Amino acid sequence: MNARLVIATVGILAGLSWGAAANAQCGQCRACRGAFLESVARDFAERNRWPYPYVCPEREAVKAPFGTMIQNGWRRQNMLSEEHFKDNGTDLTEAGRLKVERIMTEVPLPHRMIFVHRADTPEKTASRIETVQRLATKFSPDGSPAVVQETTVSPGGWPADRADAVNRKFHTGVPAPQLPPRQTETESK
Repeated sequence: MNARLVIATVGILAGLSWGAAANAQCGQCRACRGAFLESVARDFAERNRWPYPYVCPEREAVKAPFGTMIQNGWRRQNMLSEEHFKDNGTDLTEAGRLKVERIMTEVPLPHRMIFVHRADTPEKTASRIETVQRLATKFSPDGSPAVVQETTVSPGGWPADRADAVNRKFHTGVPAPQLPPRQTETESK
């Protein structure tokens, strides 16, 4: 073990003397040492600030999907699907007309776009978009043409008659409210 320590010490001293000789040969000992000390100071400062330089980009990366989610939410909220068109496929039902009116009068201006779900044929989709465009322009507060776009997002919902049937079945299965039987003092002891 003692021999290992001697060999390690000799190796370290040889390395230091070789480094000193190399520095002596370059002729710029102060410049070499200065650059080394500056890099040590720079690395020390960077390591002590460690998480902060990486926090801001990480926060932005975490927040980035929220804009997409908000846009998708407004797209689904402002979408006219099959339930909003009559059986002929191009004329709006009363629910569709009211939805277009609500979008054009109540939705905040940056999100005031109407999306029409793609129909079976491109001609039918174009006819739907034209019908909605005319109605939306009529409801526009400033009379400007509305932005109406085609979308392939599936409508996430149920027809009203199906939702009503589920609700009615739920209410028929609820038992009538009933108070527990009255107990007398002798029964409770």
